[in-house]
Amino acid sequence: MTNTRNVVYADGWDGSVVNPLSRAEAEARDAAGTPYAVLVLADGRPEHVLAVSWGDGYCGTTRYDHRGRRVATDEWRRTPDGDLFLRCRRTWHGPDGVGEHEFPHVAARRRTTYRLDGRRHDIDEPQGDRGGRRDTSRVEAPPRTPRPAFGRWHALLGLDGGVRLVETAGHGLPVTSEDEPPWRPPRPMPPGDLENLFIDGSTRTVAGGAERARLQVRHVGDLRLPSGRLVAADPAWLEHAAVPYTVTVPPGSYPVTLSLARIGDDPRHVRVAAARLDVTDRPVRGWEMALRPGQDLLDLGHDEFFGFGVDAGMACFVDADEVAGRIDAWRTLGLGDEPYLRAGDGGTVLWLSGWGDGAYPTWVGRDAEGRVACFVADMLL
Repeated sequence: MTNTRNVVYADGWDGSVVNPLSRAEAEARDAAGTPYAVLVLADGRPEHVLAVSWGDGYCGTTRYDHRGRRVATDEWRRTPDGDLFLRCRRTWHGPDGVGEHEFPHVAARRRTTYRLDGRRHDIDEPQGDRGGRRDTSRVEAPPRTPRPAFGRWHALLGLDGGVRLVETAGHGLPVTSEDEPPWRPPRPMPPGDLENLFIDGSTRTVAGGAERARLQVRHVGDLRLPSGRLVAADPAWLEHAAVPYTVTVPPGSYPVTLSLARIGDDPRHVRVAAARLDVTDRPVRGWEMALRPGQDLLDLGHDEFFGFGVDAGMACFVDADEVAGRIDAWRTLGLGDEPYLRAGDGGTVLWLSGWGDGAYPTWVGRDAEGRVACFVADMLL
């Protein structure tokens, strides 16, 4: 096999070269941290494809065999010190006579996931879709490598130092022009315009439709947080899902405000758009997703989020130390004419959850100095 590989730059590869790029264009994207792709060709066929987005701290690589079958993928993510670490590796091993479409289903599969804290988890499926799975875990630091300079892809691709990468425009592969790129870096769901959800009297378009909603901001009382550890959950599942967020606040009582959306022309059609617990009155300068222990933003794909599950159409804020006494108490409470309720002793605030059952994210708002200013549970209206 030749020790020379041809290199082609583009937005991506999906069986054709999507939106080809010149070297100058690709290098400019590399410097700016915006997405692009690199195709490494062996004997005129893609052998490796890199999907690069340094602004997202991400580089994904895919390796194909001589029959064009995907046999390995690596996901590299940025560490806090700027290096890359191997977040996930997937491999497929199967019979040579199986075509590229059937191959992923019948080949033996392995998925290895690393965490920066030194945990490794393997999932082996030796029969592919035909059944059988083994999970194993052990302590092992993930492979790491410096972020490569533009064009220096050898370490990420496992290529021998003697392999020469040569840029080419005459590759002979099919080319397509698309308005949308064929891949996106794994960017978790953004927080959205949370501040405007709490502007009394403002109007917003309801998600998924053309109806307009007028917002009413309603202060529903103070929530007592004796431990400073907030739980957002379905009150019907407090016994099983009452895990507090890792971000804590000083013990105390904090005001809770709801954003109520009156939808369309029906004055009775009111939904809770969001619930906000204010820790201070300082302006929010940045938002981050509230996480529970063991959750990591690196586990999220594009537009994904960690949220609390709702199966009874209701949500609540409660302190972690108050959960045991609230497991069944909510059942005796009635919402009356409003889609929310504050327990009389300030230990719980409950509300009807957006459109009902589902999963809903909570966000932490921080002030200019990085201190916690508020929590907002977004009901995704």
